[in-house]
Amino acid sequence: MTSAPATESKKNLTQSRSFLLIAVAVVGLGFALFGEKGALRLHQVQQHQAQLLARYEQLQQANTRLRNEIDSLSHDERYMEQVARSTFNLVRDGEIIYQFSPSTH
Repeated sequence: MTSAPATESKKNLTQSRSFLLIAVAVVGLGFALFGEKGALRLHQVQQHQAQLLARYEQLQQANTRLRNEIDSLSHDERYMEQVARSTFNLVRDGEIIYQFSPSTH
């Protein structure tokens, strides 16, 4: 036969262990979600990585365009003339420039 205080003591011990196990599980889950290497941080890092990759691709495209323009300026005289005319308002000797004022209707 077990006495009532011994049964009560076992019950309290079981409840304490259950509470401790739940507390450890909650703390562990908190670290898994919100810790430095948790799921939320991993999601943030993945989003940042995607943004950096998109920016990298944009820069690669801009770099390709600039390299093509450098090549055209170095080897294509017609392109170089077109750029010089539009950028610096240059004209050939003997060309006549007509300027029209905008109509005011």
